[in-house]
Amino acid sequence: MTEPTDAAAAPETATRKRAGRRPKSDRDVSRDAMVECAIRIAQSESLTEVSMVRIGKELGVAAGMVHYHLGSRDELISAVINAAFKERLQLLPELTGDWRTDIEGFARSSLTTLERWPGLATYILTENKFRLFQRVQPGEVDYGLAYFDHIGLILKQAELPGPFAAMAYHLLMLFISVMAAEKENRQSPQTHGDFITGYLSKFGAGNHEGAAYLALPFSAIDSPATFDAGMAILLDGFEKWRGPSSKS
Repeated sequence: MTEPTDAAAAPETATRKRAGRRPKSDRDVSRDAMVECAIRIAQSESLTEVSMVRIGKELGVAAGMVHYHLGSRDELISAVINAAFKERLQLLPELTGDWRTDIEGFARSSLTTLERWPGLATYILTENKFRLFQRVQPGEVDYGLAYFDHIGLILKQAELPGPFAAMAYHLLMLFISVMAAEKENRQSPQTHGDFITGYLSKFGAGNHEGAAYLALPFSAIDSPATFDAGMAILLDGFEKWRGPSSKS
């Protein structure tokens, strides 16, 4: 996967000035060092652990100094997510020209990347404002935009009409994010299989017939099987949405 061109970068403008007076401190740390610290926390612990106070403690500076360089926590979180999206974009497989192969490769690679950033999928699902585009500094690349552009080209090459392509993207990203969140939070049925079957066994045979019918096979479902089944259903559905010229 090649690095996005300057066309994907934020417009060149004057460096954003922070409001307020620079805090007094015995030492100073650059904005880049603060963002790198936040990224290390997000990669090893969770995005929810990233805060101005935590970064100040890690780097030995006052939280006010972190605020001075980074502005708001939203800007800090967006910078961390942009780093994750950069990794996500760079690890996407090369396009093959076969739309089903390219969409599945896109989905699997994206899921793998999200799994390396604890809590990121859950955060994206609950904080929609950072799902698509990121707040970047002048001259920096918005990797959310570059990623959006990449999947848009795949869906265009699949000859999905615009409204269907947009819905396909939305469904695909919800599916990938939910699958990543399932792994983050250990929510697959198989993980809790003993509890599911044990709970129903308390009620005896003949009770809750529908639940009894589902319980055993449901408790055997793991995340990889769910992903494979979900991708097959999505791709077959997208096939039906393709334009008339693609089916001639």
